Amino acid sequence: MKNEHTCILTTTINIPYFLNDILKNIKKFKHKNAYVVVIADKKTPLRAKTYCKSISKKFNIRIDYLDIDFQKSYFRKDKNLLKLFPYNDALRRLLGSVYLLRQNPVPERLIFVDDDNFIFNNIDFIKKHSIVGKFLNTNVVKNKINFPNIYKYLITDEKLPLFPRGFPWSKRHKQSFFFNSKLKQKGKVLANCGYIIGDPDIDAVSRLFWKIDIKKIATNNNFFIGKNNYFPFNDQNTAISKDLFKIYFKPISAGRNSDIWTSYLICKLSHIHNDLVSYGQPHLKQIRNIHDNWKDYELEKQHNISTDLFIDIVENIKVKKQKEYFDTFYELIKKCVHETNLKMKRLSNLKNTNSVRHYQSINSLEIRKRNISNLKYIKNYFNGYVIWLDEMKKID
Repeated sequence: MKNEHTCILTTTINIPYFLNDILKNIKKFKHKNAYVVVIADKKTPLRAKTYCKSISKKFNIRIDYLDIDFQKSYFRKDKNLLKLFPYNDALRRLLGSVYLLRQNPVPERLIFVDDDNFIFNNIDFIKKHSIVGKFLNTNVVKNKINFPNIYKYLITDEKLPLFPRGFPWSKRHKQSFFFNSKLKQKGKVLANCGYIIGDPDIDAVSRLFWKIDIKKIATNNNFFIGKNNYFPFNDQNTAISKDLFKIYFKPISAGRNSDIWTSYLICKLSHIHNDLVSYGQPHLKQIRNIHDNWKDYELEKQHNISTDLFIDIVENIKVKKQKEYFDTFYELIKKCVHETNLKMKRLSNLKNTNSVRHYQSINSLEIRKRNISNLKYIKNYFNGYVIWLDEMKKID
């Protein structure tokens, strides 16, 4: 493991002081082949580059700082690819995936971190994420509804039931908290997401309901998602295998929750290849950047309403395992586009029943219009993914 290359990938619109602790941790645990890539944006302060240079020298650890001028030069032959990444958007971080594919050697894994993530110095951050890319024979979690809620181990003073951002609303009930973890499965770990102390990844509805402060995580285990089961993970404190560098994307059409739908697709890919997705270690603390919860609620609203439709499509798609992960995933996305079109066509052919007893009730016409709108939203996400995958075919 010590000889494997691992990259920590981030973007920021601040001076990235949080990187000091990360480099200190890398140095402490002697990971000689770990380095950092920072994708700058238009709002990133000019002093950020100077700061990265100074701490790189201080710890003698490589930091590749890709400012806007560098990005324009480096990706000058990838103009269509560059168009997929708007300025002043966290999506721009994924330019780093393409950059890493052109490194020699390509790192075994990359770890996504946000600029409001703070690691614990007594935890070997790189080592905990280094299960990614390994073949394991391990216990997996499953339950009757196919959505085990691993957030059951997040402890608040109020003992609130918590669900991760993007967890389907139809699955948010007691059954999600009960799951079996005695079944064994062999496979390669394609992705690993760590728990968050403090302000975890939950949806705006939950934040509006109650100010969440996670005091501790009631487990030190990693949980591996069993076949045909799903649990969402975001793109902070998350590592992906180099097998996913060409695959992992967040189409901008699905907004701030795009990473969640992508995580479900990665779970589906792991099922097809009989591989694994992990959730658990390493824990880190998030001191969340300033958000407006009402604005976040509006940004998440259609995604929340659409997720059950999205899950229905993804769960029921049948795809044969290909030799390469990329080919399997490409077929999965194309079939998802086809199935979304079929669902829209079926809804368009339904007859309306408009009678309702009360103005607050909803009639079949309203339901149909809403579902067609949501399916268009889902289709835009899949179509955005096809564009990305077509661009990735061009990458050597």
